[in-house]
Amino acid sequence: MKCEICGKEARLKRTLIEGVEMMACDECSKYGIVLPERKKIVQRKPKKIIPYSKDVFEEMKKELIPDWGKKIRDARERKNMTREELGAKVGEKTTTIAKIENEELRPPDETVKKLEKVLEISLFCEVENAVVKHKKARTLTLGDLLKNER
Repeated sequence: MKCEICGKEARLKRTLIEGVEMMACDECSKYGIVLPERKKIVQRKPKKIIPYSKDVFEEMKKELIPDWGKKIRDARERKNMTREELGAKVGEKTTTIAKIENEELRPPDETVKKLEKVLEISLFCEVENAVVKHKKARTLTLGDLLKNER
């Protein structure tokens, strides 16, 4: 490598000259302060990423029943409980219970289990393995476009 001061081909040292770090030969490094050698950074090989191939939905055997919010509200009212009381028993805020009953918020599975226990109802139903059939896509014709225009 060449010295950044004189241009001579030589073994260079990191040198601080006039506040600037330069690579200088032995002769030119006397004009500044020789800096200690930097430790070489050993680059590690990146970890081999194994793609996640397990089907996440395979283990999902249960889902919430339709109209689960209404069923929760009806069961709460049958037990003469307020939203505050129900929230205290399952460890949720009153506003959260209200959102669950209005189906604005889907409760986590743990909360659903607590609701089932406190209200003595069943909110999960079994899910069968569904087979999705794909229909062949039909190409769009000029007639289809004209029908859509009207």
